[in-house]
Amino acid sequence: MYNPSDDSFLLEECIRTGDYAGRWAIDIGTGSGILLHALSERFENVVATDIDLNSLLACNKDVWTEDANVMLVCCSAASAIRARFDLVVSNPPYLPDEKGSSFRDIAVHGGHGGTEATAEFVKSALPLLATDGRILLVVSSFADQQALDAILAEKGLVRKKVKEKRIFYETLSVIELTRKDNEK
Repeated sequence: MYNPSDDSFLLEECIRTGDYAGRWAIDIGTGSGILLHALSERFENVVATDIDLNSLLACNKDVWTEDANVMLVCCSAASAIRARFDLVVSNPPYLPDEKGSSFRDIAVHGGHGGTEATAEFVKSALPLLATDGRILLVVSSFADQQALDAILAEKGLVRKKVKEKRIFYETLSVIELTRKDNEK
């Protein structure tokens, strides 16, 4: 399970202070479930997915009794979900795999360029996104931003930076994605 850190807190702040509210929200790869309280305060229905059953069991203990509008689903990305969402949020693994190392932590390493997990999450979320829905993602300056931009362009998505935070040698950003044909 991914323990909340600066990236999780930055995304949570964006949810709490941004213009995000509606009927349905989904947290893909919920990990610790830190975003669920903020989402449940602003959305009528919240779905949280994670491939790690133990993460969901920990979330269940923390949020189930307090947030009756939260549903937990064990699956890869959003593969088991068939609904439309006003907001999709995710703090996907975004660090590039360590060169020359066989060690890979799936909670933090997002593939060779650090964007492969993000691409999988976006691909999984797109069929679920309401026509005017939005996606909030955490990205790192360590990840291959050009590769990410190419993926987003291929999927017809427009990227807007919502907030960023500099931490040591890295800059974390929360980006909002919308469909190109919904650009305002």
